[in-house]
Amino acid sequence: MMMESYLYLTIAFLLASSINGRAIDDLDNSIQSTNNNNDEKLFPQHDWVEISLAPPPKLIQQAGNSIELECEVSGSPQPSIHWIRGKNLQNIVDNIESNIISESSPNTLVRVRSRLIIEHSSSSERTYTCVGRAGSKTAYESTTIYSTPGHKSHNITELLSLNTGARKARIVMYYSVLFDTIGSNIVLPCKAAGRPNPDIYWLDPDDNIITGRDHRVRVHPSGSLYISSLRWSDMGSYTCIAKNAIDKDSVSTFVYPIMSEDLDK
Repeated sequence: MMMESYLYLTIAFLLASSINGRAIDDLDNSIQSTNNNNDEKLFPQHDWVEISLAPPPKLIQQAGNSIELECEVSGSPQPSIHWIRGKNLQNIVDNIESNIISESSPNTLVRVRSRLIIEHSSSSERTYTCVGRAGSKTAYESTTIYSTPGHKSHNITELLSLNTGARKARIVMYYSVLFDTIGSNIVLPCKAAGRPNPDIYWLDPDDNIITGRDHRVRVHPSGSLYISSLRWSDMGSYTCIAKNAIDKDSVSTFVYPIMSEDLDK
């Protein structure tokens, strides 16, 4: 009973902490509410998506400095997250292709987080848009980047020289939370950038390196972690570490297996 109460409190917190992002409903330009007046399923059967952490609407980039934009999307079924240049609504809907890593069950609830690293400044303002998609639903938030006064753009020779330098490892896309039913097959993405390319490895909830000895839990060459036939004992925080010769970065994904009978109450 205590574990069941903790489950509902955790999911309620996950949903309640989402901030209001602009959303596009493919049919009526609105998001269906996940609130209800009775004790319906906490995992709604219709598609839904929200921007749960939005990048700032405006940023100033100093000449010669890189900046990072961070965006988190919550949704069900398993959402994808994208960055595009500009904020034209029609382009957002038309130009984004599906980035689903694997098929997910209708009960999957995920928070996916992405970082966009902008290495070079520009004399003109630029707008970048974070777009989250889950099923038929889309949500988005935009950031406009301004440069400091008197900034001069790099010429092509300068840009080429900047692009050849070493860069520290940085994880740019991962899940912060994943809820799914026991017995499901899940995948935890961990995409990293850096020069030289980072090596990726994972730690289990006991901080042991995942070696693949357990055939159910293995790391794909892409850096994603696969867990098949999800069990209650798999619950916990899994840590992805990306490392190159310059630096290392780490993030954690909390996996919460859900008993199917909890969804039927």
